[in-house]
Amino acid sequence: MRMTKREILEFLSEPNVAVVAVTAPDGSPHAVPTWFEYRRGEAFFLTESSAFKYKCLQHDPRVTLCIDTRKPPNYKAVILKGRASMEEKVADEMLERMSIAYMGKRAGRQYAAQFKNHPMVVVRFKPERVIS
Repeated sequence: MRMTKREILEFLSEPNVAVVAVTAPDGSPHAVPTWFEYRRGEAFFLTESSAFKYKCLQHDPRVTLCIDTRKPPNYKAVILKGRASMEEKVADEMLERMSIAYMGKRAGRQYAAQFKNHPMVVVRFKPERVIS
């Protein structure tokens, strides 16, 4: 069943692991799980500059995020499609926010501390299409 806009926004604010799908330089699909954040109508995720998904996005900025739950009987999914922009920078606050959301306060802070002052690639996009 389709979700309302409000239900979609609520769902996207939950820390569900997304699968990011991109197109590899040879044209094949490449999909990997990732943490994400949805704020002010934009999706964000972080990656390393050495990651294959980053190399794919440099070649072709089209991106799809599939966020779903596997809790019967009320399975839910939202698919976001768009074109990514990327910026390599220190993103300590964003990483800590995501780490806490996905791992809890203590473990999240410990995890994020390992990467303090480490440049990451911030991938962001405003969805051109939202499917639920």
